[in-house]
Amino acid sequence: MSDLADIRQGLIDTICNYVDADLYGYSYMEDVVNLPAVLVKPGGGGRDDKAGDFTVTMQRGTEIWSFQLIILCQRGHPEAGQRQLDEFISKTGVNSIRQAIWDTPDLGLGDVDAMVTGVSDYGAEWKSANVDNVGAAVLVKVHAF
Repeated sequence: MSDLADIRQGLIDTICNYVDADLYGYSYMEDVVNLPAVLVKPGGGGRDDKAGDFTVTMQRGTEIWSFQLIILCQRGHPEAGQRQLDEFISKTGVNSIRQAIWDTPDLGLGDVDAMVTGVSDYGAEWKSANVDNVGAAVLVKVHAF
């Protein structure tokens, strides 16, 4: 079974191999990043910020992992940053993170099934190196078996 580190890297590889834009991928939360960027943060956000659910089957047969893919774009010009962000979270297109995961739900690992379940915190100010960026959190569930 793929472990947590494998799944994090699988998410980044799947996204960066699909997206046409020069998108920087980080499988861990970093303090300083190049933009535009996608960072993998375990936890579903909201009130129940649970990262892993191990109660799905007996004998440790299946795990469900929840992630927030933090998408960061430059805020220098608000409309340009949001347009770029829109491309990353759109349903389809050459820069669609949703389409990347839809097309490769096993994340190249063979023993997982990933699905984008939503977007939260759209347009929120996310800081990197004390610089405000525009961003959103793409919510992903990954079943590992």
